[in-house]
Amino acid sequence: MNRIALLLLAAFCAQAAEKIEIHRDGAAWQVTITGTLPQQPISRIAAMGDLAIRGKRGKEIRYTLSQKLIAADEAAVRQLAAFYRVQSGNGQLLFPQPAAVRLEIPRGTHFLAVSSAAGTIDVADLDGSLRADAEAGRIQLDRIAGDVEIHSNGGAASLGSIGGVVRCYSGGGSIRAVRINGQAYLETSGGDIQLGQVFGPVTAFTAAGGIRIEQAGGQVFADTLGGPIAVLRALGMVVANSSGGPIDIGEAPSVQCQSAAGTIRLNNVSGTLRAATERGSIVAEILEGRGLADSFLSTRSGDITVLIPSKMGVTIEAEILGLSPRQAIISDFSGFQVQTSRSGVVAVGRINGGGPRLRLTGAGGRIQIRKK
Repeated sequence: MNRIALLLLAAFCAQAAEKIEIHRDGAAWQVTITGTLPQQPISRIAAMGDLAIRGKRGKEIRYTLSQKLIAADEAAVRQLAAFYRVQSGNGQLLFPQPAAVRLEIPRGTHFLAVSSAAGTIDVADLDGSLRADAEAGRIQLDRIAGDVEIHSNGGAASLGSIGGVVRCYSGGGSIRAVRINGQAYLETSGGDIQLGQVFGPVTAFTAAGGIRIEQAGGQVFADTLGGPIAVLRALGMVVANSSGGPIDIGEAPSVQCQSAAGTIRLNNVSGTLRAATERGSIVAEILEGRGLADSFLSTRSGDITVLIPSKMGVTIEAEILGLSPRQAIISDFSGFQVQTSRSGVVAVGRINGGGPRLRLTGAGGRIQIRKK
């Protein structure tokens, strides 16, 4: 090896101080290596095993490596431990051996990319942005002030407080977040998505799980191929599609949702309502004090119940397809004309002088128009 290569290797593996502790643990030896690194900017950290990172005030970098080793005696353990070294340089910290790693790095790190080949990732207390990649383990993040991007092949993602935009892609794990101050784009191939407060718009997709959003500060798009959807409150339009579960929407200024096999509940909604289900009922409660635009509710197998504020002006067009009695359409408001025909039962009425058109279409069930 030439002189230049030796200098580069020495710089890449430079360490300021290191301490090794070894003690017997049953048939194995517990090895703990602690050390500090010279002041340097860090943009990438990669490990083979579990990786835990905490941001701290100051510029010093501290690390701890923990691993159990099998060896005949302590001397042999020390020989094996010599291979457990951190490699540093060019803005990178690399831990090439399968040990559990815990790091303390400067909190003010502007951007950090972290990865683990076979363990979990746990990062907290950073003022910058973060990208986390896990091949097999879960990812846990909290108190990250900037944007976050997550890629997981199958582990769950758990987020505490995130200050910026979140983009999360999982090959099959669940995604949970407590607070996201920016936009959220979340996608998983096989787990649930559960969100607390999101102060921007939300896009959530899961191929085999449910979606629950407590609060969104903008538009919501939620899509699942096999589970329920619940959006408790949204400041923007809610678009929800489920191929195999119920849909429950809380307060929202506009709703468009569809379910292949589940009940749809719209609570305290306004604006334009579009809801359709193949097998299930629809219950819609219109928010008092806000306007209703032209809307359409439809089910092919179930009841439709609409709760309308007593003073709101609405024009109702209700129809039940198939053989049904006239009593299949019931209204608390007067002035409805109910007619039967070969195709079904039809009722038309103007509530409080009429207003936006609300079309209700069902089959095999009842339509109830109730005063709120």
